[in-house]
Amino acid sequence: MRKMTKLIYALAVVAVTALGGYYYVFVYAKTHHRNVQTEKGIIIIADSLSAQFQANEKNANTLYLNKAVEVSGNIVSIDKNQEGKITLIIGRADSFSNVSVTLISTAPITQKVGETITIKGVCTGALSDVIITEGVVKL
Repeated sequence: MRKMTKLIYALAVVAVTALGGYYYVFVYAKTHHRNVQTEKGIIIIADSLSAQFQANEKNANTLYLNKAVEVSGNIVSIDKNQEGKITLIIGRADSFSNVSVTLISTAPITQKVGETITIKGVCTGALSDVIITEGVVKL
Protein backbone atom coordinates (compact mmCIF):
# COMPACT_ATOMS: atom_id res chain seq x y z
CA MET A 1 0.00 0.00 0.00
CA ARG A 2 2.87 2.41 0.77
CA LYS A 3 4.44 1.91 -2.66
CA MET A 4 1.13 2.72 -4.33
CA THR A 5 0.77 5.96 -2.31
CA LYS A 6 4.33 7.04 -3.18
CA LEU A 7 3.66 6.30 -6.83
CA ILE A 8 0.49 8.40 -6.80
CA TYR A 9 2.33 11.31 -5.15
CA ALA A 10 5.17 11.05 -7.65
CA LEU A 11 2.76 11.04 -10.59
CA ALA A 12 0.92 14.04 -9.11
CA VAL A 13 4.19 15.99 -8.81
CA VAL A 14 5.14 15.13 -12.39
CA ALA A 15 1.68 16.13 -13.65
CA VAL A 16 1.71 19.48 -11.81
CA THR A 17 5.23 20.24 -13.09
CA ALA A 18 4.25 19.35 -16.65
CA LEU A 19 1.11 21.50 -16.49
CA GLY A 20 3.11 24.41 -15.07
CA GLY A 21 5.69 24.11 -17.83
CA TYR A 22 2.99 23.93 -20.49
CA TYR A 23 1.26 27.02 -19.08
CA TYR A 24 4.49 29.02 -18.96
CA VAL A 25 5.67 28.13 -22.47
CA PHE A 26 2.39 28.25 -24.38
CA VAL A 27 0.21 30.71 -22.44
CA TYR A 28 2.12 33.02 -20.10
CA ALA A 29 5.13 33.73 -22.34
CA LYS A 30 2.93 34.71 -25.29
CA THR A 31 0.69 37.08 -23.35
CA HIS A 32 3.09 38.57 -20.78
CA HIS A 33 5.99 39.98 -22.72
CA ARG A 34 7.58 43.38 -22.66
CA ASN A 35 6.15 46.05 -24.94
CA VAL A 36 9.12 48.31 -25.55
CA GLN A 37 7.13 50.67 -27.75
CA THR A 38 5.17 51.96 -24.74
CA GLU A 39 8.31 52.60 -22.67
CA LYS A 40 10.18 55.89 -22.64
CA GLY A 41 13.37 55.26 -24.63
CA ILE A 42 16.85 56.68 -24.17
CA ILE A 43 17.46 58.86 -27.23
CA ILE A 44 20.94 58.50 -28.73
CA ILE A 45 22.84 58.68 -32.03
CA ALA A 46 24.14 55.34 -33.37
CA ASP A 47 27.77 56.53 -33.56
CA SER A 48 27.65 57.73 -29.95
CA LEU A 49 26.13 54.46 -28.71
CA SER A 50 28.75 52.28 -30.39
CA ALA A 51 31.55 54.64 -29.24
CA GLN A 52 30.39 54.33 -25.62
CA PHE A 53 30.43 50.52 -25.84
CA GLN A 54 33.91 50.58 -27.40
CA ALA A 55 35.29 53.00 -24.80
CA ASN A 56 33.89 51.29 -21.69
CA GLU A 57 31.61 48.30 -22.21
CA LYS A 58 30.94 47.77 -18.50
CA ASN A 59 29.75 51.37 -18.04
CA ALA A 60 27.71 51.25 -21.27
CA ASN A 61 26.04 48.03 -20.10
CA THR A 62 24.90 49.73 -16.89
CA LEU A 63 23.47 52.61 -18.94
CA TYR A 64 21.81 50.76 -21.82
CA LEU A 65 21.60 46.98 -21.28
CA ASN A 66 17.98 45.71 -21.40
CA LYS A 67 16.66 49.26 -21.69
CA ALA A 68 14.53 50.86 -24.39
CA VAL A 69 16.60 53.04 -26.70
CA GLU A 70 15.77 55.26 -29.67
CA VAL A 71 18.73 55.10 -32.01
CA SER A 72 19.14 57.46 -34.98
CA GLY A 73 21.69 57.17 -37.75
CA ASN A 74 22.37 56.38 -41.39
CA ILE A 75 21.49 52.95 -42.75
CA VAL A 76 24.65 51.08 -43.76
CA SER A 77 22.92 47.85 -44.83
CA ILE A 78 19.52 46.15 -44.97
CA ASP A 79 19.24 42.34 -44.76
CA LYS A 80 16.93 39.59 -43.51
CA ASN A 81 17.68 37.02 -40.82
CA GLN A 82 16.72 33.33 -40.77
CA GLU A 83 13.23 34.18 -39.44
CA GLY A 84 12.60 36.57 -42.33
CA LYS A 85 12.84 39.64 -40.09
CA ILE A 86 14.60 42.74 -41.36
CA THR A 87 18.01 43.50 -39.88
CA LEU A 88 19.66 46.89 -40.28
CA ILE A 89 23.15 48.15 -39.65
CA ILE A 90 23.02 51.79 -38.56
CA GLY A 91 26.05 54.05 -38.28
CA ARG A 92 28.94 54.83 -40.63
CA ALA A 93 30.13 52.56 -43.42
CA ASP A 94 33.78 53.23 -42.51
CA SER A 95 33.32 52.48 -38.80
CA PHE A 96 34.57 49.30 -37.12
CA SER A 97 31.53 49.12 -34.83
CA ASN A 98 27.96 50.15 -35.64
CA VAL A 99 24.48 49.33 -34.34
CA SER A 100 22.78 46.13 -35.53
CA VAL A 101 18.98 46.25 -35.30
CA THR A 102 16.48 43.41 -35.73
CA LEU A 103 12.98 44.68 -36.45
CA ILE A 104 9.85 43.03 -35.05
CA SER A 105 8.04 43.13 -38.38
CA THR A 106 8.87 41.20 -41.52
CA ALA A 107 7.33 43.98 -43.66
CA PRO A 108 9.77 45.90 -45.86
CA ILE A 109 10.84 49.39 -44.81
CA THR A 110 10.61 52.50 -46.98
CA GLN A 111 14.09 53.83 -46.18
CA LYS A 112 17.06 52.97 -48.35
CA VAL A 113 20.78 52.52 -47.64
CA GLY A 114 22.36 55.88 -46.86
CA GLU A 115 19.17 57.46 -45.51
CA THR A 116 18.69 58.49 -41.88
CA ILE A 117 16.41 56.36 -39.71
CA THR A 118 15.28 56.26 -36.09
CA ILE A 119 14.61 52.89 -34.47
CA LYS A 120 13.20 52.12 -31.02
CA GLY A 121 14.08 48.77 -29.45
CA VAL A 122 15.88 46.96 -26.61
CA CYS A 123 19.65 47.16 -26.28
CA THR A 124 20.97 43.65 -25.57
CA GLY A 125 24.68 44.48 -25.40
CA ALA A 126 27.56 44.49 -27.83
CA LEU A 127 29.56 41.95 -29.77
CA SER A 128 31.45 43.74 -32.53
CA ASP A 129 28.30 45.83 -33.09
CA VAL A 130 25.80 47.06 -30.51
CA ILE A 131 22.74 44.80 -30.71
CA ILE A 132 19.18 46.16 -30.68
CA THR A 133 16.22 43.74 -30.75
CA GLU A 134 12.44 44.23 -30.99
CA GLY A 135 13.04 47.26 -33.18
CA VAL A 136 10.32 49.43 -34.67
CA VAL A 137 10.89 52.28 -37.13
CA LYS A 138 9.94 55.63 -35.60
CA LEU A 139 8.38 58.16 -37.94
